[in-house]
Amino acid sequence: MRLRVIDSNILLALWHGRYPSPTTLKVRTRPTAKLVAAAWLKIYPGDGVLTPIRLELTGGGLDRAAVQLTDYFLDLFPLFDGGDVRREDWDTASRLARRVPFEPRPRGAVDCLIRAICQRLRLDLETQDTGVPPG
Repeated sequence: MRLRVIDSNILLALWHGRYPSPTTLKVRTRPTAKLVAAAWLKIYPGDGVLTPIRLELTGGGLDRAAVQLTDYFLDLFPLFDGGDVRREDWDTASRLARRVPFEPRPRGAVDCLIRAICQRLRLDLETQDTGVPPG
C-alpha cells in the first residue's frame, strides 16, 4: 500500500463535515474528532499528514481550545515526516516555487514545501488545491 498525504483543504473539509466521507459529522469535540478521523482512516488506512500541514491547520485556530482540538484531531493521523523538515526540502521547495507552470498560477510556499517533502519521502499527495506544484 502506497502512503498518501492528505492536504489541509481535505482535512478542513473533513473537519466541517463537507468532504465525501463515511460521516458528515463536524469536528466540535474530541469524540467527534476521533470518529471523523477513524472513519476516514478505515477507508484510507495509508493516509497521513506532514509537519507543514499541521502548521497550516493549527495556525487557523482562533483560540486555545480550537488549537487543542486541532492538535488532537491531527494526532490521530500518522505524521509521515516525523517533524523532520530538512534543508534539502526547503531547497526543493524554492526550486518548485520558481518553476512557472504552462498555465501560470501562484505557487504557495507551504504547498511547495509539502510537495518537496512528498518527493523526498516518495509519498503521494491528495489535494484539491490547484496551486500545488505537480509531483
